[in-house]
Amino acid sequence: MPLTLDDVRELDRQDPLATFRNRFALPEGTIYLDGNSLGAQPRAAVAAVDGLMSQWRDSLIQGWNQGWFDAPERLGDRLAPLLGAEPGEVLVTDTITHNIFKLLGYITEGQKGTEGQGRGRPVILSEGGNFPTDGYIAQGFCRFGGFEHRVVPEGEALDAYLDERVAAVVLSHVHYRTGRLRDMAVITRQVHASGAEVVWDLAHSAGALLVDLAACDVRYAVGCTYKYLNGGPGAPAFLYVRRDCQAQAWQPLSGWLGHAAPFAFEADYAPAPGISRFRTGTHSPLAFAALEASLALWQEVDLAQLRRKSQRLIELFRESLSGCLEEHGISDITPDEAQRGSQVGLVEREHGYAIVQALIERGVIGDYREPGLMRFGFAPLYLSHEDVWQAAQHLREVLGAGEYLAPRFQQRGAVT
Repeated sequence: MPLTLDDVRELDRQDPLATFRNRFALPEGTIYLDGNSLGAQPRAAVAAVDGLMSQWRDSLIQGWNQGWFDAPERLGDRLAPLLGAEPGEVLVTDTITHNIFKLLGYITEGQKGTEGQGRGRPVILSEGGNFPTDGYIAQGFCRFGGFEHRVVPEGEALDAYLDERVAAVVLSHVHYRTGRLRDMAVITRQVHASGAEVVWDLAHSAGALLVDLAACDVRYAVGCTYKYLNGGPGAPAFLYVRRDCQAQAWQPLSGWLGHAAPFAFEADYAPAPGISRFRTGTHSPLAFAALEASLALWQEVDLAQLRRKSQRLIELFRESLSGCLEEHGISDITPDEAQRGSQVGLVEREHGYAIVQALIERGVIGDYREPGLMRFGFAPLYLSHEDVWQAAQHLREVLGAGEYLAPRFQQRGAVT
């Protein structure tokens, strides 16, 4: 029996996370289902950036000794509890693209000194159908590093591709298109047993679900902070290296701030101790200020409650569309609860883009990915049950009235 508006309002009254909604600034009349692409703005971020601007004005270069310089490590320690990591194991820095390159170089450099490895393990594996940057950077690393890039076709078992030649595997914890959640613990054991390393991409899991890197015996991971973690457009990424793996090699982007003594201005590079060796160049304190405001908020979040609400919102959305999707030839590719992240994927190959644009005009913001995928992300901190119920009603109306067929919805922007 589909829930009524009164039913979902009662769910909101009982929601232990409901008060977080007021700590985000969302436009009036907007139902935001794209937090899996860019998170909403925490209200505290505005004051944090304004404060940084004032500090820049008043302190000038002295600001580097007033909290700017150590921000990558400080924010890494704030982020660590959300990832099941310890202080000193996470660094907020650069982009996912840069960080994958760093870790591939670091891993393979470290393997050179291990008997039977080095160029005896000349293969880097990535997964077919994964977010393009992960495959692109693996290709680039192999092209310029003299490695061989191999791709595990989407949906195929990893074990058939693991052999004594594989140095490292790059995998997403949650798939950006399907929302499928991999079993991190099982796969990590499998890769390690083969003698290889795995680099986990947490872009669609950090801030969306419980992540426990330590319990899963993960040694290397990367992720971003502008999606579920609400760090802002282009917010810095992060990198995780387990403490006992932090002194094995150089990382290849051996920039000034990753040096053991950057202000000694020595001619030769010497890696900094600990996680700091994965720093590269100068970061933006402005971007870090906005992210720090969000991470302060995240210290108050019960991740188990977050996960439960995420899954309830997904089921509410799907239940509210019961019968409608089949009627309009739309496929729901969302995995079952135990195997998914925090998004719904609906496929309509001919009109998917236009349907999303029609919803956006109504104030329901999702996004579109080729071929034919309409993605809807569920960020429990600022989404209510009523939001999700109303979004489903809007989708029903857009489909029922054929609104998406209007010519204005066929025009594509540079970003979909």
